Amino acid sequence: MSFSSLSKNELTRIRTEGKCCNRAVLSGIIRVSGSLEFGGKNAMNLRIITENPAVARLIIILLKKTYQLHTELIMKENKVLNKHHTYEIFIEKANEILTDLEIMKYDGEAYSLNDHFPERLTAKNCCKKGYLRGIYLGGGSLSAPEKSYHLELITHNELFASELVDFINDVYDLGTKVTIRKKNFIVYIKESEKIVDFLNIIGAHQTLLEYENVRILKQMRNNVNRVVNCETANITKTADAAFEHIRAIEFIEETVGLDYLEDRLREIAEVRVENPEATLKELGEMLSPVIGKSGVNHRLKKIIEIAEQLNKRKG
Repeated sequence: MSFSSLSKNELTRIRTEGKCCNRAVLSGIIRVSGSLEFGGKNAMNLRIITENPAVARLIIILLKKTYQLHTELIMKENKVLNKHHTYEIFIEKANEILTDLEIMKYDGEAYSLNDHFPERLTAKNCCKKGYLRGIYLGGGSLSAPEKSYHLELITHNELFASELVDFINDVYDLGTKVTIRKKNFIVYIKESEKIVDFLNIIGAHQTLLEYENVRILKQMRNNVNRVVNCETANITKTADAAFEHIRAIEFIEETVGLDYLEDRLREIAEVRVENPEATLKELGEMLSPVIGKSGVNHRLKKIIEIAEQLNKRKG
């Protein structure tokens, strides 16, 4: 099961007794997964579509608990790209419900869409969390942390998406951003720690633990790979340097002999040839008296310079 399905199934099991929180959750779901249709004489019909059966059942429960509204669930086969079934809930003349959920507004004469973030509906802290839970249930997705750190909320209105980003960042400081994809406005979070915070806010605690386990294992693997790569790079660097040192020493020995070198250079040359795999630090510890890594490096560089000078004279 994907992390999106896992989290949504968990969230649909949360039951809140307060009508305010039920309204907030329902408003969030409808905001991103509902569509409006004209029903004649200033009436608006509401159609809610979801691919998650658990979310569909939750919508029916919330409508019954909050508005004593009994609705039917219609299952349809989704033939596009061989996807799973879709679940549809249809409500006729939903003006009053939509107004109560701050999705529509009424000026005393006519109804119109309300594209703004519902401030009155989310006045309480519990309702803020409930509304975000509804937005996620209606149009959210969560990538598996093995692949990437990405959580997104799909919205259809630019103004609402902008105000949703401001709300999340002002209240919870999650570094949320918005982008456009196929005429939709995608509110997203990319940082793994912020995604964990978001899951905690909306109440997906079990999913949070699973997500953290995978994230920690991924970080451990990445750390091990970095260490291995670093050690491999250091071994390669040491081997390349040793090869260059020994080639210069052998050239000097074949050309003028090692006695050509002053004592301190001849000493390090002999130790280097006898210990081709040793690091500069290890070579320094083999000398008497012991010298540091920089001292060894300086002497070997001097030997390479002498070999280059001899090569120029010869060539």
